[in-house]
Amino acid sequence: MNLQSAVVCELKEKIQGSCRLLILVGIAGIGKTALAERLVVELQPDWTKFHQENFENEQQASDFASVAARWLEKWGEAITQENRQDTNYLLNLLVKRLRENRYLVVIDSLESILEGNEEEGWNDFKDNEWAKFFESLLSAESCQSRMILTSQDLPEQIPARYKNFWDCTVLSGLTKPERLQLFDKTGLEVGADSPNTPYLERIGAAYEGHPLALRVISGEICSPPSNGNVVAYWNKEGHEIEKVEKAIEEAKTKGITASANDQWRLDRYTRELRKNVRVRLEKTFGRLKKDVFNAYRLLCEASVYRCAVTEDFWLSHLEDWDCDEDQQEAALDVLRNRHLVEEVVEDDQFLLRQHNLIRSMALEHLKKLH
Repeated sequence: MNLQSAVVCELKEKIQGSCRLLILVGIAGIGKTALAERLVVELQPDWTKFHQENFENEQQASDFASVAARWLEKWGEAITQENRQDTNYLLNLLVKRLRENRYLVVIDSLESILEGNEEEGWNDFKDNEWAKFFESLLSAESCQSRMILTSQDLPEQIPARYKNFWDCTVLSGLTKPERLQLFDKTGLEVGADSPNTPYLERIGAAYEGHPLALRVISGEICSPPSNGNVVAYWNKEGHEIEKVEKAIEEAKTKGITASANDQWRLDRYTRELRKNVRVRLEKTFGRLKKDVFNAYRLLCEASVYRCAVTEDFWLSHLEDWDCDEDQQEAALDVLRNRHLVEEVVEDDQFLLRQHNLIRSMALEHLKKLH
């Protein structure tokens, strides 16, 4: 059983148990929606009533009353104009419906309905009725339905006191074997004796197993002009991967831990990467810049680090922007909550780093910041 299958089995068991609300979080393109869809396939024999909502769809209202009315009408409830104005009525009816029926509901891009402020935190619902709804669902004596949420941010208003009934799973990139499995499934020759394998392993490592990026690259290799020729693709585009490898190696062996001059273009060196990966990550950066400018500054400033460094190194960059200690910590907390910073342990120390793909974009944003 590979790691992904093990994760699916573990999450399936949770949903079949007491977990009413499963939240999958991680950076854009890391595979949250794909995992949710796989779980749905595994679960549908038990939960035949399925509904999916995507808050990235700007054509539909995302306030609680509108969504609740839409769901209830789809499920056969007659909702009058007067009912639509009564949020408590809609909330109670929706929770009742979910409690008494075996619905499996998937909500994608939950971060689209979150906002924040410095006093109360940065991951609150724009419409507080959503917070009331999730609390009502979790506090109910029993509930037959299950919900799977995908989000780049974890909502802070999901009550910790009901932790027995909800779970948050943070997704990271594919492991080395899983990366090769992905390339194999897309039609590329992968094997111990294949000349493709060393190059594909290097591509997978540079992108730290980011599924969307690797699928895009695999699709490009399989299409003209490469037509599946991995070596030809590498000869044309491999220099971008080599820049990343060189920078990381210099950080490890020569102590060159920081450089704002690294010209990483992992997110944009081909048209397909720009279209499918960069655009999605740009939305993440745009929301961060709009919502929490100090956190955006910190993400950009810390992109100079090629490797994991201490928290003090990161926070020192905000001193130049006249941020006091509380503001510095608040900015870093936002990056943690939005999974734009990774915490690792090296030599018995907790250190901070950026995913290579995030750093590639942050370096570009850094140029515009000064």
